[in-house]
Amino acid sequence: MRSRTTLSAVLLLCLIAVPALAQQWGRPHPPRMGACFYRDSDFRGDYFCLKVGERWPQMPPGFNDKITSIRVFNGAVVAIFEDGGYSGERMRIDGDVDTLKRFRLRHDPSRNWNDRISSLAVFRNNDDWDRGHRDDGYGPGLR
Repeated sequence: MRSRTTLSAVLLLCLIAVPALAQQWGRPHPPRMGACFYRDSDFRGDYFCLKVGERWPQMPPGFNDKITSIRVFNGAVVAIFEDGGYSGERMRIDGDVDTLKRFRLRHDPSRNWNDRISSLAVFRNNDDWDRGHRDDGYGPGLR
């Protein structure tokens, strides 16, 4: 019975991780509702996109601490986190950010958000994920 439970847990983790592992930097078509995350400021360079409802509790290899600008589409909201597992410093974004360099970390104002994202979520305002994380203190949206 124990091996069956372990196998089920491994399969579940694989199903969750496969979309993130299949992701790569490039120039994909932006989602109708979601966000794109760029290596460079002003929405330049390679990027990847996520649709509303997609979340990365841990950035895949090659993505951690590499995001400099974010473009948000059609009412999506993004929560970015400095650490994996949706932990550490966090910020809520509901509009385009041409450079994360302008946004300082609250716990260390000498540092900014550029190349500091280790987990993220893309969602709709006031959906289940948002309501479940709203009390985390990740602040008001940007405009």
